[in-house]
Amino acid sequence: MMFRKLRMLTCCMSVLLVGSTVLLASAQQAAKSDLEAAQQGAIALAASHGEKPRYGGTFLSAGNEEISHYDMHQTSLGGIYAAVSPAYNCLIRTSPYDPMAMDIIPELAKTWEISDVGKTLTFHLHHGVQWHDGTPFSSADVQYTIERIMHPPKGMVSPRGPVFAALIERVEAPDPNTVVIHAKGPSGLLLPLFANGWSTIIPKHIAEKDPVNALKTRVIGTGPFRLKEPPTTSLWKYERNPNYFQKDRPFLDALEIHIMADPQSLLAAILSKRVFWSDAFPHANMDRDMSQSAARQNAHLIRSSSSMVLVYHLTLQSEKPPFDDVRVRQAISEALQREAFIELGTQSGAVGTGNYPLGPWGMPKEMRNQLIGYGPDMAKRIAHAKELLASYEKEKGKIDWSKIKAQCASNIKLSCENGQIMQQLLKKINVHIELQPMILSQLRGNEISGDYLMSLLGAAMNFDDPIDTFGQLFVTNGGRWYQRRSLPAVDALFEQQKFMADPEARKKVVWDMDTIVINDSSYLILMWPEFYHVRWDFVKGWTQTSNLWSTNTRMDTVWLDLPELPHTR
Repeated sequence: MMFRKLRMLTCCMSVLLVGSTVLLASAQQAAKSDLEAAQQGAIALAASHGEKPRYGGTFLSAGNEEISHYDMHQTSLGGIYAAVSPAYNCLIRTSPYDPMAMDIIPELAKTWEISDVGKTLTFHLHHGVQWHDGTPFSSADVQYTIERIMHPPKGMVSPRGPVFAALIERVEAPDPNTVVIHAKGPSGLLLPLFANGWSTIIPKHIAEKDPVNALKTRVIGTGPFRLKEPPTTSLWKYERNPNYFQKDRPFLDALEIHIMADPQSLLAAILSKRVFWSDAFPHANMDRDMSQSAARQNAHLIRSSSSMVLVYHLTLQSEKPPFDDVRVRQAISEALQREAFIELGTQSGAVGTGNYPLGPWGMPKEMRNQLIGYGPDMAKRIAHAKELLASYEKEKGKIDWSKIKAQCASNIKLSCENGQIMQQLLKKINVHIELQPMILSQLRGNEISGDYLMSLLGAAMNFDDPIDTFGQLFVTNGGRWYQRRSLPAVDALFEQQKFMADPEARKKVVWDMDTIVINDSSYLILMWPEFYHVRWDFVKGWTQTSNLWSTNTRMDTVWLDLPELPHTR
């Protein structure tokens, strides 16, 4: 079988190599041109990239999934991320013009410095910032936010908590306008951690009254937009925040987010200009084929694509039989030819293991092919899978596959599509699995609680770094530890590699971790996908990035190049 050649990135995210002195300096300084321009304001930043923004207008955006609650720190759902981001800020952010989402510019922090050989990060905050309810913002809000993420109260799920906790020792707020982060060791990931779009600062005066539930039903931020009216299941309406601390932002007067999970409805809405793009971030509902179709139908539609730091997965609940036995898990993995998910579906991507295959931590193909589920000889793999199942059934009895269902998200196209491909591949080892479609929120809730046997979905990483990928997916009690498989050897190696100064030595430890988790076969990575985005050519001030969670969803730099709109407010 011939498979399409995968587009290789010419520039990898090597800036995040933890412990490298040179890269620490790069992370601290960012791209001077964008940093210096951003310090002069939004107009100067846009002008440095050849744009002359217009002010005003209502932006008609799209959302791709239901919004089950509003607390960004308690979820990994992209729909919540896109809907809520315009109301909040991070301490720092990435430049809206950087396709790699690595050029760091100010947001709530106007300046910062790294000291103590990379172990101390000090943020100096903007003065006069207010929450949407008029309450003054201060360093106490920042300290509360970080500590809540790191040490969530009972009943709160904190997907990025393990990554914060892996890097940060403690947080101090010596005065209302200063925050000091003390790290456990020098890491090039420390500064970018706060420029990730999920790292929004929340209002202490609201959240501390009910730390688990207060922000699930309220949206009170410092951000460029504030809610105009309570959201509905199908529409979020924002208006410009007139008291925003960055006086020349946002460019837009209003923002409407129309929630539409059906891909065909989304395509129709774009073509008729009922929405101006496919979403504030690229996602799988606008797949390869649909994005091509859209761009062919109107020359003014711009199609963009990027290989994503994101996985499509099949997780196996390792606490429940038969998946509590490694032989059954390995049999499933051996039967799943990863390339088939790229060839047979409407998604494109790259085959890989536990690290982004196109980045600096990706395992070489020759090494990868020695792992369970990755060798090129499918006949050999199928025979091995059958042997594993026979060994299990001889010892523990025949598996009744009719009672085992694989859950998939009916409103996320990739989920059940990958399930259908999985079904066909597993038939080769006489395993017949029924799909159990359900809405995304229910599926993710089941993954978090462990109330499932097999689950098909995906997980977007925050950074191309093992501290993030393994800290979320594989370390015991990680933020996305859906398979519930504790591997002490991986936990020990994870701690060993966190602050290793030599990137090559660290890479060897990382590949040891990768080998263990892939051969354990409880969290099966089907592919690292490529995502597509479609927008009208009058949409400016936004760039698709390889990091799904760039701060471009803030929407404060987006403007409409329509002649009826002025260049000044």
